Amino acid sequence: MADERLPIKFFAKREVDNMRVEAGGGGDPPKFVLSPEELMIKSRAFVDVVQEFKAEVLKKEKENSLIPVVFKTKIIDDATAKTHRREVSNLFRTGTDNNVLGLAEEDELIIKVDDSREVEKIIERLNNTQRYAHALSAIDSISDFKPIIDKSESSEPIDYKVKLIDFQNYEQNTAIRNYFERSIKELGLEISRTNYTPSHVVYNIKGVNLDEFMSINQNEVFEAIFSIEPMPKYTVALDMGEDEATINISSPKQGKKYAIVGVLDNGVADIPHLKPWLTEERYTAYPEPYVKRDHGTFVSGVVVYGDHLEDQEWVGTEGVKILDACVYPDTDKEGIEEDELIRNIQEAVKAHHRKVKVWNLSISVVNEVDEYSFSDFAVALDALQDQYGVLICKSAGNCGNFRKGHPKGKIHQGADSVRSIVVGSLAHKKASLDFAEVDNPSPFTRIGRGPSYIIKPEIVHYGGNAGTDGNGSMVTTGVKSFGLDGAVRQSVGTSYSTPRIAALAAGLHQEMDEEFDPLLIKALMVHSASYSENLNVPVTERVNQVGFGKPQPVREILYNSPHEVTLILRDEIAKGEYIDMMDFPMPDCLVDGDYFTGQIVVTLVYNPILDSSQRAEYCQSNVDIKMGTYDGKKDRDTTKRNILNPVGRDGSQNVLLEDYYSKKKMRSNTDEFALKERLLIKYGDKYYPVKKYAVNLSEMTDGNQKKFLTKDKNWYLYIRGLYRDHIEVKSQQEGSVPSQEFCLMVTIKDPTGTKPVYNEANQKLNEYNFWHNSIKLQTDVTIRN
Repeated sequence: MADERLPIKFFAKREVDNMRVEAGGGGDPPKFVLSPEELMIKSRAFVDVVQEFKAEVLKKEKENSLIPVVFKTKIIDDATAKTHRREVSNLFRTGTDNNVLGLAEEDELIIKVDDSREVEKIIERLNNTQRYAHALSAIDSISDFKPIIDKSESSEPIDYKVKLIDFQNYEQNTAIRNYFERSIKELGLEISRTNYTPSHVVYNIKGVNLDEFMSINQNEVFEAIFSIEPMPKYTVALDMGEDEATINISSPKQGKKYAIVGVLDNGVADIPHLKPWLTEERYTAYPEPYVKRDHGTFVSGVVVYGDHLEDQEWVGTEGVKILDACVYPDTDKEGIEEDELIRNIQEAVKAHHRKVKVWNLSISVVNEVDEYSFSDFAVALDALQDQYGVLICKSAGNCGNFRKGHPKGKIHQGADSVRSIVVGSLAHKKASLDFAEVDNPSPFTRIGRGPSYIIKPEIVHYGGNAGTDGNGSMVTTGVKSFGLDGAVRQSVGTSYSTPRIAALAAGLHQEMDEEFDPLLIKALMVHSASYSENLNVPVTERVNQVGFGKPQPVREILYNSPHEVTLILRDEIAKGEYIDMMDFPMPDCLVDGDYFTGQIVVTLVYNPILDSSQRAEYCQSNVDIKMGTYDGKKDRDTTKRNILNPVGRDGSQNVLLEDYYSKKKMRSNTDEFALKERLLIKYGDKYYPVKKYAVNLSEMTDGNQKKFLTKDKNWYLYIRGLYRDHIEVKSQQEGSVPSQEFCLMVTIKDPTGTKPVYNEANQKLNEYNFWHNSIKLQTDVTIRN
């Protein structure tokens, strides 16, 4: 029975686990609040600035201008937290419309005023130093807003990407966009518009000299512009080496239902190995003379034959089908601009999303991500996944810095997509001139973090190795796939680690008899990911270099052994609510002597509310998780003010906190869990869409074991949503309640491999009246090796 394979399980919260958020106390004012004398000086200076804006507003009112006055306020470093930001926003918020528009930089709020009454209200508040002491102290400066401009180094006319300010009002945005488009055409310029999302509109102004274009600043329409930058252009090159390997052609089994991976690429050739796996439907944006198909063919070969070509079980699928979606042309003949690529991807997914749920995108903008702003490409990919309920597997991007002896570069734009699963590359082999050891980051892979320090890439897989020869030329040890002639070839890149993850995602969907769920698929892969014992990267750098590691094959992800249990909680949490599961089913068999032991891995993947106008604060919501022990339940007096929940916990401790663990024990522990699961527990902060914790209870300090892990302790699980000020205000104005979906996975394991953890967890779930059910599989049987 030691090799018995048992399916992982869903469980659901009970009604008693639902709690209401209780209001906290007011607290003392922050330390940075100024004295009355200092506030008066600051107030007068700010009023003088806003009086100048008032003159401009009066002029616009007289001329019946369409575009409001826009200015920005910079917040001091000590006041960027949510509570302080809200104080500043409330000072400038003047009515039912949300005139605090968003962020210019991480610490700069953009504010609009539509009429002189709004300006008078702001001046009145700036003069009220007693009531608005907190807000005034938090403001560093108030000044004009000017468009963010990135000028091309070329003196030749080029295409520029232009975005307008989001005025947070549908009618106003529509009117100003129409006015802008009309004004650009009247200047004799060619303009095209692409809706990256319904509210995130990007313009491509063709063939302009920026200095000449800036002459429109004599025109009022210039005041509506948020940013101007060169339109990104894409080219794709594929270097392939020959390989002597041969492989038999495989075909789908009659009557078997296969998942489909949509390959968003430069086309897939009808070579003999791939033809049986290609769907009849195809998408192409280009006529045949402009299609190359080399890159897409190599990617598709990895999707279908990746394991067989390497003679390894890295993914463990029995084959998945391919939909050829040719979204960019032969870039040797012509490049493709970002807006055109976005439109092509949107059309392909829209046409085929009902059948194709997993999409592979192994192309990147060649610009690195910005530290404080999510890319337009990422915003478009996120919106597409939300609209059609699909999952995009996105490559992290390639970097040639290793050829010059320089550090790896940051991930490319597009790889900062929050909804996508982003993939880096590991070396699978090492030849004499290669730089990377096996199971370590490939020399060419790009690394994280993403904007606002979110963890990207989340996972890695094998994409090849590289180095340089005595002449400084690049040499490679590639992974295998097919060339246009159908022969086996080798190449390297995150382009070829990514389709392994796409195949894995489709394979999981294929194996499960469940409705497709992108959050669940992401959570399954991240939860199973681990680090190789060969990984040489320091613990402090692992998440940046390889995310959470390399996932397991399909069967390893979906099954437990008898001495472990994996529980999945798939739910949604709204503002004003939280989940407090005071009867978490921790198996009693994990008590060893007087203390609980065992290994716990927790993965939380959630869909934060997104708003591109908020730049660094694109992720507008967060889910926090705690798991641990407590002494006992206590009754609470709900007749008292702010007491809403009748039952609470005494003596609670969150065992996921790193501070409770012994660094000496962690250093001396060299077992499999320590080598493969070890990550810094304190890696994260709020607003990370993927969070993972891995703890070994035996590594807790002796003192904390006595405090928190004695056998008489109860176990709890706590989940709560948090929301930024902007989305809270927006929801109030819309009369809605913000909420976010999440998928939580918890694995509890006995490291000795002797205790009946799976069965006891089942018994506890029944004892505590939880609904629970094994994940539905296409072959719903217990597997014994």
